[in-house]
Amino acid sequence: MISFEFDEADNVLRVTLSGEMTDDSVMELSSKGVPVAASFPASSSIVDLSGITRFDVSTRTINLLAKTDAVYFTKRVFVAPRDVVYGTTRMFQVLSERTRKNVHVVRTMDEAYKLLGLDSPKFVPVPIAK
Repeated sequence: MISFEFDEADNVLRVTLSGEMTDDSVMELSSKGVPVAASFPASSSIVDLSGITRFDVSTRTINLLAKTDAVYFTKRVFVAPRDVVYGTTRMFQVLSERTRKNVHVVRTMDEAYKLLGLDSPKFVPVPIAK
């Protein structure tokens, strides 16, 4: 499951993922997420991976995504509390240094908010095309 929310006052797009994360779901996220993200230029983003219940994403897929051009965000923060998700997301961070700047991986949403300087964000749902 994927949802998008935006905090207009702080200019932050939050993407929340839950359930199983596989190569196919990562590619689906990419195809759905790029158009949504592109509609919020020069914002920061939080990708919340806290709700991932199963993580089975290959290094091949991580490499592929890391090499693709990225939508520009002033900062991109991934919240990954589980070890395997955290480690894989850090690998993505390192592999994508040429295509993505200001990528951070943290363990908690509080750390993400602190990194982005958010006190009391007010996120509202962003509709996505089916």
